[in-house]
Amino acid sequence: MRTKSFVVVVGVAMFFPANPAFSQDHNWNSPSEVVKKIRKKFVNLKAYTANFHITTTTGIRRKSTKNLKGKCTYKKPGMIRYQFSQPAGDLIVSNGKTLWIYIKRKDVVGKQDLTLKKKKKSGKPIFQVSSSAGLNRLFRKYHYKFNSTKQPQKGKDGKSYFVLALEQREKIGGFEHMTLYVDAKTYLIHKTIAKDSLGNKTTLEFSNMRLNPDIEDGIFKYQISGSSKIVNNPLVSDNQ
Repeated sequence: MRTKSFVVVVGVAMFFPANPAFSQDHNWNSPSEVVKKIRKKFVNLKAYTANFHITTTTGIRRKSTKNLKGKCTYKKPGMIRYQFSQPAGDLIVSNGKTLWIYIKRKDVVGKQDLTLKKKKKSGKPIFQVSSSAGLNRLFRKYHYKFNSTKQPQKGKDGKSYFVLALEQREKIGGFEHMTLYVDAKTYLIHKTIAKDSLGNKTTLEFSNMRLNPDIEDGIFKYQISGSSKIVNNPLVSDNQ
């Protein structure tokens, strides 16, 4: 199954020394203060909707680029829905207990049980369905600092962003470097750029975000088509 691009969507602390030498309109003197605001924002966030655009670039000599687009919906605790317009018909949806990944082109459904008792070598559960828990894990697994002394920075859209550079603390595979663009007014993560050791790059960007709208739980339920092939627990292996 082509699950790697999807898992990037999901989407989600040792601090570098603060640099008090930069000048800005805000009174932050440490990236840790920005991270505290990000965490607080997500803890208090009950729901949101947004458009998303994922771009993946793979290969060194012969680069290949893929684009994924659509609309995402989130509601506490741990309910998500990613409805893809490109590729049209693909879907990721979870009620917080089961994650469904539907690939229309193959008519295949991945059914992942998020309540599995399996744990990582660290002893922690494989799956953490809370959005804030995933965010905490991100800042725990990566060193981070501002990418430059000039903060916040003006984006192409005219808005101001704090830009955080993240580096994987232990090189255990996956994305070794990440860059987060954090809205300087709302402290929401607007864009993420992630790179692995092979030079592959994935960019996830959100737009038209609506905070705390009324969302019915029913949209996080998935009805399997009678013709679809089901693959159980595609995101874990037997030896985990």
